[in-house]
Amino acid sequence: MPVISEAKAAQSFVVPYSGVSNRLDDTDIAAVTAALAQDTLAIGPCNAEFERRFGAVVGAKHVQATSSCTTALFLAAQALELAEGDEVITTPQTFWVTTWPLQARGCVIRFADIDPNSLTIDPATIEPLITERTKSIWVVHHGGQAADMDPIMEIARRHGLTVVEDCAHVPGGTYRDRRVGAIGDIGCFSFHSLKNMTTGEGGAFVTNNDQYADKARHLGTLHVWGELHERPDPRIGPYRQPEYYRDPHVRRSYTMDYVAGRYLVGNNYRMSELSAALGIAQLDKLDRLNDRRRAIAAELDAGLRDVPGIELQSERSYARHVYHLYTLFYCPDVVGVPKDDFIRRLQEHHGVEIILRYFPIHLLPEFRALGYKYGSCPVAERTYFERQVQLPIYPHLTDDQIQHMIRAVREAVATLGAA
Repeated sequence: MPVISEAKAAQSFVVPYSGVSNRLDDTDIAAVTAALAQDTLAIGPCNAEFERRFGAVVGAKHVQATSSCTTALFLAAQALELAEGDEVITTPQTFWVTTWPLQARGCVIRFADIDPNSLTIDPATIEPLITERTKSIWVVHHGGQAADMDPIMEIARRHGLTVVEDCAHVPGGTYRDRRVGAIGDIGCFSFHSLKNMTTGEGGAFVTNNDQYADKARHLGTLHVWGELHERPDPRIGPYRQPEYYRDPHVRRSYTMDYVAGRYLVGNNYRMSELSAALGIAQLDKLDRLNDRRRAIAAELDAGLRDVPGIELQSERSYARHVYHLYTLFYCPDVVGVPKDDFIRRLQEHHGVEIILRYFPIHLLPEFRALGYKYGSCPVAERTYFERQVQLPIYPHLTDDQIQHMIRAVREAVATLGAA
């Protein structure tokens, strides 16, 4: 096996992290090309087929294909009718967009702490945050490994709370032999080009609740949702509904009114037919893509398990990890220098690009402006600032790149520890 020199590493990233997308093959391209020949590129047969097949994969009765996981999360907040002042418990270890629908609706966000190895929400830190205003728990399956859902669901049911699963990192992941996403009340998935499967951009809202599904179908497709009652006089002023022609914009204006004038306004969160066609092709290889990520993670684990100053993330007995992220934990007290020095050496001396996932979001400026402070989630804070590191992982990593990362980590720790 050829050795990648430090001279080459210094010129460019030998193992890049950002901007690396899934590699599409001929079946993906053929699927999108075939969709281009359809009569419609919106709300067509590819969307219906993708929703049906993804529902079978996840074990969800209802699937609403969306333009992103972000829009799926916005649909979740609307479907639950979360309102200003309602409290929602979530994790600080996530991409900030998890909380955007909650902020937009004026919810009060309460941050539970995390497990220091799985980086998922620690169920033991949830219940102390529950008040009479708590409405929902938003769980993030971090990095490809499911959070411990059974105790979370038990807490939620005991207190009458809903549960939303942010599944952006775990398409195909499982919890106790159940596919994630349909364990809570609503699941939201991402098919961004960096995810385990891709539609280019795209997402999905999944649920087994008929009412939430009905709301999502209306609110994600430029419609209005609310309880209707029949009008006693089916006229608009002096005009009755025409017998012959039909204007689709009329909908039920002649015949129905909203009860108490109350309704919810939707938006356009639809997935395109081209994205759905690509998603169908990707579903055929999702297990294979995840298996490749697991094989890469196993090879990295084997090469790094005995390195002093490096601890590995464990795969929990209850979850099948699909390794959207590969996380290891640096021990500054063992090596003798801060994590920043370790990352600098990996990047500058070995060409291994490092991007950390994620800065504790309760410490972002927008949350500090609301009064959130350092010290409220001590496990998440210490883990991020001192220990956690993510190495690049994606199915098209080569064996040479994998071995290069192993050598880079081992050399970096040895050199820094001897300094």
